[in-house]
Amino acid sequence: MIALPTGLYELAVAPLALALAFLHARRALGGARAAGELLALTIYGYGLERAAIAAFSAHEYPPSWRVAPGGVPLAVVVVWAAVISSAMALAVRRGAAGAPARAASAALLAIGVDLAMEPVAVRAGLWRWTPPGAWLGVPLGNFVGWAVIVGSYTLGAERWAGSGRPGPEALRRAALAIASVAALLAVGVLWRGLGAEKVFTPAGAWTAWGGLILGAALAARGTGLRGDRTTLAGRLGATPGRRPAAVLVLVALPFLVQALLLADGALILSAAVSLAVLVWASR
Repeated sequence: MIALPTGLYELAVAPLALALAFLHARRALGGARAAGELLALTIYGYGLERAAIAAFSAHEYPPSWRVAPGGVPLAVVVVWAAVISSAMALAVRRGAAGAPARAASAALLAIGVDLAMEPVAVRAGLWRWTPPGAWLGVPLGNFVGWAVIVGSYTLGAERWAGSGRPGPEALRRAALAIASVAALLAVGVLWRGLGAEKVFTPAGAWTAWGGLILGAALAARGTGLRGDRTTLAGRLGATPGRRPAAVLVLVALPFLVQALLLADGALILSAAVSLAVLVWASR
């Protein structure tokens, strides 16, 4: 099997994605606040990964990741920060106005990225799901988790986190991250308790994939800025520039390349369709 080296993600993709996200956020928020927001998202990304691994033991990362404190690759954590902030910006640009609409749109756009990543990453050995899921080895609950992770943080940032003094803002971001991780764990416990994963056959999982892709495409189809431009997502979205879209495309693109190297039709299809939706969202 021809596999792209893990170092490509650690040394190139993740740092570049974070740099692009920071440059856009600095233009929208100023340097200090941009650094603070991305630091908060990075801590959030680490916390949700550690909490999910500890609570559910459903996924793990192999030793090929060079920098992985507590079993969580730093590159994965950094990508969480870049993807969430960029999905927020694109949700606003694609016309999402109210807080719930922005949260849903950002979650669907982020899931569009993950639909390109997950099955390819599993096949290439970048991470493992135990037990494997019905869709190309990926559990459908993973995408439910992404919806909660991105949607809850975006919703909280829209409705509660303001733009005041650094101290109170840091406390608000910490509280938001804790509440979002708690929501992720609660939904995960409920998903397991209901045995929801067992409902999906491979055919049913492909149907769910189609629904998620359609949702991402619907989130990407709108045009024009609407709603409050003073919130975190509002300011990121109202600031011109292609960097938010570039972040999502950058994160997804290596997985299409890996799928082509693996010469697996299903993986190529899933990655190519996701990438097409993300490119469309960047228009």
